[in-house]
Amino acid sequence: MPKPGLAAATSLVIASMIGTGVFTSLGFQLVTLQSAPQILLLWAVGGIVALCGALCYSAVAKAYPRSGGEHHFLSELFHPALGFMAGLLSAITGFAVPTALTALALSNYLHVAFPALPVTPTALAVILLGTLAHSISSTTSARVQLASTCLKLLLILGFIAAALSFPGKGDIRWTPDFSTDFTAIGTPAFAVSLYYVFYSYSGWNAAIYGLEEWDRPTRTVRLALIVGTLGVTLLYLALNASFLRAAPVEALQGRLEIGAISAQHLFGDRAGQVISALFAAGLFASVSALLWAGPRVLAAMADHLPTLGFLTLHGTAPRLPLWLQASLAAVLALLSSFRELVLYTQTGLTLCTLLVAAGVLRLPGPKPVVPAGIFLAFTSFVIVRSIVDQPWEVSAGLATALACAFLGLFLTRSPSHSSTSSS
Repeated sequence: MPKPGLAAATSLVIASMIGTGVFTSLGFQLVTLQSAPQILLLWAVGGIVALCGALCYSAVAKAYPRSGGEHHFLSELFHPALGFMAGLLSAITGFAVPTALTALALSNYLHVAFPALPVTPTALAVILLGTLAHSISSTTSARVQLASTCLKLLLILGFIAAALSFPGKGDIRWTPDFSTDFTAIGTPAFAVSLYYVFYSYSGWNAAIYGLEEWDRPTRTVRLALIVGTLGVTLLYLALNASFLRAAPVEALQGRLEIGAISAQHLFGDRAGQVISALFAAGLFASVSALLWAGPRVLAAMADHLPTLGFLTLHGTAPRLPLWLQASLAAVLALLSSFRELVLYTQTGLTLCTLLVAAGVLRLPGPKPVVPAGIFLAFTSFVIVRSIVDQPWEVSAGLATALACAFLGLFLTRSPSHSSTSSS
């Protein structure tokens, strides 16, 4: 059976990125950022940082071409304990939490379109449907992913075209004011808003988690990360501009269903309900991407830790890790609080990507030093400045990462692990 290629890998990256964040985070950003230039600058910075991260990961993937993502990279670059930390954070906070949040966002959009549909049971049904689809084989997963991603892209492009054609009701300032717009970059509010943007861009590294499953893996991963990240950056700028043009700031501030609100102001209530249903269908691609990539991390960890051997990849789909992630996501869908979960989970994940970028400097031969420096500077800035504004959530995220590292230090010191790693 032929392996999935560049099209499937790029669709995985795009679908992993275009998920809950871009359809929900603008409302939180508008609480503290008051002009279109500030908002668009925020998303442009996020795209540049994500592209720098993609270049760093491409270099590391070329040096260490195995599946598992940060778990494998940090184990090779630094220490198996950091790899364990990254793997556990990715498996739980990096995939299970976003799966729950995306399923909830999807069900909220469906609820706008069909008020009789209950939000939480619908989210659980979406998680179950995606899990069943990915339980069959990696080839089936690739087909489901490619089809759902194409649908999502068509919906977004259609909405952007409509927002440019129809008269909008947006009232935000579009004229740049250099005395306020560009000085906002150094404020804690901008750093916290970047957390939401980083969350929205997270997924630019999705193709690395099943690296060995791709046809011509290192080339495929490099092109998928770069092309996917560049394409999504342009889409994010256009989509946020469309939201701001479609609806007034007051209607968007503090709200989650940004796409639904914008569609209602742009087309009217009835048409807005139809658009909301289409956005919900597009969000299924994000749930699917998370359920595809996440289990590969647990399977890769099981290859290194004999105590997790029952989670190894059997056949062409990691079924047990998949169902574990789906079960945890279902529980979180019953308990989640969007804003706090984003800040908490993004802290540990940002730390892991920061460490991979730092590890680039340890690679032999030519390396992307400038992209690594940019990525390290911005991610460090966001973590430090966010502690000032949101100390509890960010500190909890850092404490969780530290606890995972200490647990990894204990588990990876076992003789069985040492022999496995050296083989």
